[in-house]
Amino acid sequence: MADALGPAIFLPSPPDSPAHSSSTLPLLSNNAALTKICDVTRYPAECLATIASFQTGETNPISVLKIGIHALQKSFEEATAVATKIINDLSTTAAVKAPLDTCVESFDSGIAVLSDALTAISGHDIGTLSTKLSAALTYSETCEEAFAEQPDLESPLKETNQHLDKLASINLAISASLQWS
Repeated sequence: MADALGPAIFLPSPPDSPAHSSSTLPLLSNNAALTKICDVTRYPAECLATIASFQTGETNPISVLKIGIHALQKSFEEATAVATKIINDLSTTAAVKAPLDTCVESFDSGIAVLSDALTAISGHDIGTLSTKLSAALTYSETCEEAFAEQPDLESPLKETNQHLDKLASINLAISASLQWS
């Protein structure tokens, strides 16, 4: 089925090899505060790579979390664009389009729920923040499950969904480390 989709299009995902751990990324971020924040995640190297490229101001868990949420929103938007492009490709079969429709709906939900997460940060509502970020973690899984329900159908978004999953996990871990009074 993959050749009916044309060339594979995936969002870039930072490598997660042992050679790319936070301790071996010497120039990625020389910010000790950012390294400490990212070290609470399962993917410290990806956290550093994502946040350091957007960071311009203060380094604290809340500012880092906001950057992470915006990065995840952008990744959901890019995933929606990729899925939509595949859906609109005339060579894409109906069997592939159906789960892709589920993916687009899930990704759009991810964008919306992350807006709610940003509002929760502004209101210092850790409960809502945690709920919204937990929900964001499920949207890439929903997309993959839509493909898994169809035997012999490989997801063209597998790498994209893995990237989304990592970013969502990073945000959830950072939010869990917040100390609000």
